[in-house]
Parts: sequence; C-alpha cells; structure tokens
Amino acid sequence: MERKKFEILMLFQLIFAVLVMLIGIYSKVTENYNLLPLMLILLSIMLFIMGLREYKRTQSFLWGTICLCISLYILFVAVKGIMIN
Repeated sequence: MERKKFEILMLFQLIFAVLVMLIGIYSKVTENYNLLPLMLILLSIMLFIMGLREYKRTQSFLWGTICLCISLYILFVAVKGIMIN
C-alpha cells in the first residue's frame, strides 16, 4: 500500500488550528476578549493555507480562490478591530 506523504502545509494548518482553539478557549474561560483580533489573524492564515492545499490537491482555481478571499476578508476585519481599539 502506498503511504501518504506528510505535507508541510498540513502541519502548519494543524498548528494554526490548535492556536486558534487555545486562544478561543482561553478567551471564553477568562471572559477576556482582547485576544480576538489575534485569533482572527491566525484563522485567516489557516484559511489561506487551506486554500493552498485545496488548489494543490484538485488543481481547481475556484475553491482556492474562495478560501483566499475569505481569509483576506477575515484579515481585514482583524486589522480593523486592532485599529479601532
């Protein structure tokens, strides 16, 4: 049987997902939502990586572009949230 290669993008996606979960749990438990913009930035990076992986897997420009646009929008919201505070 052929083994699947471990991708570096998959590793980065997993790291960013764990960081987003940890910041989200910390914010919910302590009711301190000052780290929300950081969580959104990490989420946008994770979605960007997901778009790259999807494009690499299917060679379909559609889903990669959708994930890229969503990640850029989340990044915009996070930066705007930082600038307002």
